[in-house]
Amino acid sequence: MTGRTRNERHRRWPWIVGGTLAALAITIVVAIPWFSAQALLTPHHDLTTKAGTVVAVTDEEITLSPTKAGERVGTYGLTWTDADGATGEAIVGPVIRSDDKGITRPFTSTEGRPPVGAAVQLVPNIWTTDPRSALGIDYEDVEVDGELGPMPAWHVPGDGTTWVLFVHGIDGLRQSGLRPLQTIAGADLPTLLISYRNDVGAPPSPNGLFSLGEREWRDLEAAADYALAQGAERFILYGDSMGGSIVTRFMHESRHASLVVGMVLDSPVLDWSGVIAGQAERLHVGWFTPLVQQTVRWRGDLQLAPLDELDQTAAFAGIPILLFQGLADPLVPHAESEAFADALPLAQYVPVKDAGHIQSWNVDPEAYERHLAAFLARFAADPADG
Repeated sequence: MTGRTRNERHRRWPWIVGGTLAALAITIVVAIPWFSAQALLTPHHDLTTKAGTVVAVTDEEITLSPTKAGERVGTYGLTWTDADGATGEAIVGPVIRSDDKGITRPFTSTEGRPPVGAAVQLVPNIWTTDPRSALGIDYEDVEVDGELGPMPAWHVPGDGTTWVLFVHGIDGLRQSGLRPLQTIAGADLPTLLISYRNDVGAPPSPNGLFSLGEREWRDLEAAADYALAQGAERFILYGDSMGGSIVTRFMHESRHASLVVGMVLDSPVLDWSGVIAGQAERLHVGWFTPLVQQTVRWRGDLQLAPLDELDQTAAFAGIPILLFQGLADPLVPHAESEAFADALPLAQYVPVKDAGHIQSWNVDPEAYERHLAAFLARFAADPADG
């Protein structure tokens, strides 16, 4: 090899290295927004959180290996899969004791008992069946005809013509509504716990992705059509997480918005741009926020600006609103929920210490139900409902 050839190769190295680094940077800049958008918009139907493994279990208590999730404040569902592939479910109560050997909580089996060593998950939904099996509340399986096809729903009968329409959040299930259902049924209000596009048992959207409420509100409108055909005259809209976004979009877009006499919101997404920015900051990649937002708009074929309810509070000024917000929510900024409620004269804001996303009921069921019962009482006692 001649000296000239070696010198030429040495001169090319900076360009090769620079080109490689540039290609890597471009890949990162493209990949992170793409995968972030995919993770947000793609249905997964899984709200579980890994909570370690079983150290010991009896009929009354379970001890889990130390994890942050295992120490979560409140009462939760517990799920697992044993070595034979069989699944099980239980309810675990507030932490009894915690040390470096494990976290002990009250244990109530609803389906089986996990073996020692089994990996377990926590889930906000305490019950995973239906109103009758879980709570002894009578109901009817019904179908709502939406623009994309039939969508399953649970109709819980009640008195009067003011109906509660419950809308669960992103990747959620109707079972999310079982937590407040006893209180709603106690007010004797007819209730429809709906599903919407991309839910289990419901038709997929044309692109197979969530649209963060921008289109899902049409499925809520279809549910309102169903209720009106069954005798409903007024509505209380109840939305958690993305269900909050669906409910608020309904108020801007639906021909039935004038029939809404009350709203209950639980950890509602009121500004998707803010949620995306918050998640980017949590992952220490805040500078990616504009790229992720743009990728979400492009990948989902949707607009984020109309989903910012903080700039559109006038639409809710005359409606009584009860808003629960966990102060430990890693998804929805509690400052946004507080600002939304503060801007509305008829809104009641209920911050819940230690509650994560849609976990205000889990942390303090009695307080949650007390607030909810007092709010619903004004509608249950409405003389116009006869």
